[in-house]
Amino acid sequence: MKRRLFPMRRGASSCATPALRAPFFANFGGPAAPRTLAQLVRGDEGALTVLFAVTASMMIGTLCTAIDTIDYAQTQGRMQMALDVATLSAGADLSHYAMTTSADLASWQADARAYYNANMPTGYMSLTMPDQNFAASVSGTPATGQVIKLSASGSVPLYAPTFLNTKSTSSSGSGSGSGSSGSTLPSTQTISASNTALRVPKSTLELALILDNTGSMASAAAKGGKTSKLSGLQDAANSLVANILGVQGNDSYIGLVPFTTMVNVGSALSSSGTWMTQTTSKQFAYNPTNMSMSKWGGCAVEPRDTAGNVYPKAYAPKDSPGFTPWYFNVPSTGFTVQTYDNNCNLQKNGTTVVKGVPLSYAYYYASPGLCQSKTPTTVPTNFMAQYPYSGTVTYDQNGSDYDSRPCSIQPAVFLTQDQNALTTAINNMVANGSTLIPTGLLWGWRMLSSDWSKSVAGSNNGWISNDGTLPRPETTQGLQRVAIVLTDGENDPGDPSGTMPQPFFNQLALGNQTLKSPTVYDSTGNALNGLVSSPDDVNTFQLGICQAMKNSGIIIYAITFGTYGTDSASVAAQNTMQSCATSGNYYHAPDNATLNQIFQQIAGNLGVLRLTQ
Repeated sequence: MKRRLFPMRRGASSCATPALRAPFFANFGGPAAPRTLAQLVRGDEGALTVLFAVTASMMIGTLCTAIDTIDYAQTQGRMQMALDVATLSAGADLSHYAMTTSADLASWQADARAYYNANMPTGYMSLTMPDQNFAASVSGTPATGQVIKLSASGSVPLYAPTFLNTKSTSSSGSGSGSGSSGSTLPSTQTISASNTALRVPKSTLELALILDNTGSMASAAAKGGKTSKLSGLQDAANSLVANILGVQGNDSYIGLVPFTTMVNVGSALSSSGTWMTQTTSKQFAYNPTNMSMSKWGGCAVEPRDTAGNVYPKAYAPKDSPGFTPWYFNVPSTGFTVQTYDNNCNLQKNGTTVVKGVPLSYAYYYASPGLCQSKTPTTVPTNFMAQYPYSGTVTYDQNGSDYDSRPCSIQPAVFLTQDQNALTTAINNMVANGSTLIPTGLLWGWRMLSSDWSKSVAGSNNGWISNDGTLPRPETTQGLQRVAIVLTDGENDPGDPSGTMPQPFFNQLALGNQTLKSPTVYDSTGNALNGLVSSPDDVNTFQLGICQAMKNSGIIIYAITFGTYGTDSASVAAQNTMQSCATSGNYYHAPDNATLNQIFQQIAGNLGVLRLTQ
């Protein structure tokens, strides 16, 4: 007989009472009615529910705190990044402000905030930052170093207090206040960032100062001014030299290139070098049979190819064709200058003797041929030119150089750290002569071209210097090559029929004024084929030189100085200088004080900027 399992279950469904069934169903189906809190806590499943509720609250609070922490880190990182960019940008922006007025400071601070805003979107991560929470300051001077400080602070909402900041009503203090007192947690957190940058003078620098020494520099910059433009230029240039070379541990070199229509390089380049040959220019000497390099005054004629083309090039001493000397030797006894009246009578005290200069023949006549018989036989034909004005017949030195001999311009000074040598040369500059800006630019370029260093060109062909590596190779790490070109007028080579002072970039024959350059294009898109006597053509050639210099890696600062008119020639001259400059590096100085500020700003531009905090 088989044994039954669960014998007591037989018929249980029909005989069991409700009282017996209830506990059975209660264990599996839950209570028949909701239980009180006390019952729930006393039961096992109730304890689990309370434990889950407490744990879940803690987990959510922890999660919110984690989110708040992540938000803080992300927002603060973005704020710091935006502030770093703003600091570096604002430091570079200092070059556009003199910082001598509160208006300049306010404008610079507005720029700094704009740089910050450009990299920190409004409302980023719900960040709120009032305007007064952004600060920008600068101290120091451009020449000796400037400290730039920026700071910003704002607030972002917190998630954690949304869950944790409900005050408890229980005696056990189970509320989520910051303590048993039930105080309220903050709903936001503050985020801030700050940094400091140091803007210091550049320590690796080769700088060529290409400065106008023409006659107009003797006048005042502004109407009613008491000091000359040349005096203001000398003060500003000397201050710049002192500020750059006065920095401890600098590796900076400065060269000086005074210019009129010529540049005198006789003290900076050897006359025995093959960079220059004694050829065609002898026809402009009074006594060409007795000429020697020892009589060379220091001015050189630009090379031309066989087609008569001139190029916007620094050349190299080894290039062919090379340079030729500009001679000016004259009789030791001098030339006799005789002035006649309209009746061909020698005027009272009309005879003078001029030494050390060649003469131009100025023929003033009332009718053709008048007083022709009075022409001194001692004056070579190549030193004569006709001026169709009525009046007197005068044999005189060329009007563009007045009281000085040709090529008497202050000699150039090659790159040096000798502040005294530079200051002496700057102070010795004299305002005299006409203007050919391309001449100054070309020799300034050569002063920065490594092809002209002794280590490359050879001792007799390179610049005279104790350091044969100057100018340094263009690939030198950290090297900054800079040219500052200043003029107070427009290109004006002087009277085209005079012998001096214009070398016409070639001087192959008297009056040869052609200015052809197949690599320079005029406003019509054609290769330049013009005249040195045309300011427009010279402006075109000047722009070709400037572009070639910039293409070689040279930074150009261009400054116009003094009062310019509104006529087309004056406007063209200023536009040419502006286009000559590296972008953003053109300045106009209406007076001496402004010029000094500009030179100080440029001294600051020649620095480097780095974050220090």
